[in-house]
Amino acid sequence: MGDIVGAFICSISDRDWETTLTKGIYGNRTGNIRGGFYKDFDPKTKYSIIRDLVGMKVEDVVFFHILGRDKPSSVHGIYSIRGDPFYDESRIWGDDFEVFPYRFLFSPHPKYRYLCDYDANIEVTDFYELIENRRIWSLATLENEVNIEARSVRKIGEDEANEIIRLLHRDYRQRRRQERVRFDLVQLPIDVIPLYNAIGDIGRYENSIKAFLMYKLAQGDPYLLNVFGGVTDFMNEVFIAQTTRKTIDILCINRVEGMSTYVICEVKTGKCDTKGLSQVLYYMDLFKQKDLVDINSDIIAGCLIGRAFDEHVIEYSRERNRQGVNGSLILLKYQPSVNGRKATFSQVAS
Repeated sequence: MGDIVGAFICSISDRDWETTLTKGIYGNRTGNIRGGFYKDFDPKTKYSIIRDLVGMKVEDVVFFHILGRDKPSSVHGIYSIRGDPFYDESRIWGDDFEVFPYRFLFSPHPKYRYLCDYDANIEVTDFYELIENRRIWSLATLENEVNIEARSVRKIGEDEANEIIRLLHRDYRQRRRQERVRFDLVQLPIDVIPLYNAIGDIGRYENSIKAFLMYKLAQGDPYLLNVFGGVTDFMNEVFIAQTTRKTIDILCINRVEGMSTYVICEVKTGKCDTKGLSQVLYYMDLFKQKDLVDINSDIIAGCLIGRAFDEHVIEYSRERNRQGVNGSLILLKYQPSVNGRKATFSQVAS
């Protein structure tokens, strides 16, 4: 449809949906209740939550996956992000344990206001039918899975967002409220803390450097855009192919004049060795199985990101790139700075 740049789908309980919807604010949790006690997430999981949010930009679009307790789950939309993600502990939702401080603001999408005014939605089974038909290609499920942390916010592609919008229009008359939603949007707090300020421990946790990369891509970092040869969209933890549930750390996409370049990024906290090299090459081959890829015109490239590189990795990459094999390899070194809160990047000659 041409008016979508970045798109996200966020999960939330039906208990909190009314407050979230009318106030135009979404929050992610910091822990779980276990054995009757509230336990904060470990740093790895905390940085995964930040990683999923800091890639948001103003005017990106967002859908909401409402987790039903006594009724089937559903997907609602389409809304527009109206501010960069932030950290705030003011109480919005009526939860005894959690204030959901990892937040962003949203409002009805100006082009699709009529959908938002009556809380248009589709059944979650329709969403899974899109997955089965390979119209949703970046996700395997909306539910939490083992090994993908506390994922409540997931980025999807523009084409996938348009598929959801198509279904929202198809079912609009049957799946909507009878009365108009009364929006009372909250405003950004005066002393707001930008969420990217919560990134730390770069060089210690893989999710920390991933979060920083997602933030820099969202900001259109000139160096990274040059390394990747331009980026029109990007996402993290992307479902690779129908034959496996493995995920790509970060996928950068550049669509120009009918041709697409996909850069599959594999991130390592420390040194990238031959095992990491084999992994990214395997993922590149798997990604070619996707229906969205035209193997005759599209380019599938790989990128290893780490603090250092095994000499065999460097030699292989140089030889592969010298031979002009379709799908070059990029070696991107990062160096933590500002006490692990930021990083600088440099490309290793390959």
